[in-house]
Amino acid sequence: MANNWNIPSWLEKEVRERDKRCVYCGVEFTSVKVSKKTAASWEHIINDAKIITKENIALCCCGCNASKGQKQLSI
Repeated sequence: MANNWNIPSWLEKEVRERDKRCVYCGVEFTSVKVSKKTAASWEHIINDAKIITKENIALCCCGCNASKGQKQLSI
């Protein structure tokens, strides 16, 4: 079963286990209740929603996702 972003559940689990910090700024994720800015959000490294692989799907903080532009990965 896929989520709202069509990421298969097995891949979502794998990425959530791998990415405990933002792939751009390295901030540790918090819950949305603590801070929307540091909550995790889904990121396509190559901006193509059809590429759903563990190399192209990552978690970043909402702050970076909202303003990433040409940010470099921290991993």
